[in-house]
Amino acid sequence: MVRARQAVITEPFKTGVREVELADPAPNQILIAAEYSAVSAGTELAVYTGTHQWLKDPNLPDWKFPFRSGYSAAGRVLKVGKDFPGGFAEGDRVSFPGNHASAELLTVGHERCRVWKLPDNLSFEKASVACISRYGLGASVRAGLTLGRSAAVLGLGIIGQFSLRCLLAAGAGPVVGIDAVKMRRDAALAAGADHVIDPTAGDTKQQLAAYLGARGAEIVADATGVPDAIPTAMSLACDAGQVVVVGSPRGRAKEVNFYDDLHRRYIEVTGAHGNMLFEPAHTRLAGAWDIDKAQKWLLRQLAAGRLSLAGLVTHTITPEQLGDAYEGLLKDKDNYLGVLVKWV
Repeated sequence: MVRARQAVITEPFKTGVREVELADPAPNQILIAAEYSAVSAGTELAVYTGTHQWLKDPNLPDWKFPFRSGYSAAGRVLKVGKDFPGGFAEGDRVSFPGNHASAELLTVGHERCRVWKLPDNLSFEKASVACISRYGLGASVRAGLTLGRSAAVLGLGIIGQFSLRCLLAAGAGPVVGIDAVKMRRDAALAAGADHVIDPTAGDTKQQLAAYLGARGAEIVADATGVPDAIPTAMSLACDAGQVVVVGSPRGRAKEVNFYDDLHRRYIEVTGAHGNMLFEPAHTRLAGAWDIDKAQKWLLRQLAAGRLSLAGLVTHTITPEQLGDAYEGLLKDKDNYLGVLVKWV
């Protein structure tokens, strides 16, 4: 039996920390103690503000208050059930899609029951962002061949930062980051972006065309999470370019010109959700990617430094400070970007 602390969103705009007892793992379970977990601002803020559409879906009983937020953590294996697959042992350093909690008990068959061993030289801090970074990786994977292709990332929050960094790691170039917040643009430059654009400084489309010397980018990743940004993303793509939506936009875009922007310009617009993208049904990726391969690739890139975290982690907090971090992410975008919760 292990006593664990769990951070929860108790109701809109309120958080707390509760204590629970976790039993020793059954044969098909694994018990993991977290060192760090990482905040995914888009999803977690949508729940924190009570605006996430799944909170109102009667078919999703887990999406109710009190809500356990978070889905990206790193720590050590405490105990392993005898039938748990993967050859894990007590003390193994692992990445897993855990909530914000000091310990997790994962069960084979549950959607969150995925565990990956860490490279020896990868710290828990860096590994804690690995599950979040998979959502940014979707832009590179969905675009197909990226080597040498120009790319623009619209929105440089946590998912946009990982979209940009994965595109750089995949050989795209030049890679341009677009965001109105200076701190986010600076973080993109620190990670190796070739250029950044402030959309408040002039027409974004003109700024991008002037830098590239072309009508638009070959790949545009929309990571804003705002449905009405999709037409803007389409306008930033070159003819026959690709727009990959990685920011989990919630709601509907008011206006998309399917004839002129989509049909006549031969633009491809695709979604790239960081979980569904790697499901076996996606035959377009069959044999190339699955969620296990994606996560192992990300862990290797983080360990080797090819996936830079420069400028990304702005705050490391205690579980009790999670509500303050949510408020900072909502209201102080000049100072808040990547937030880690420290459990040990």
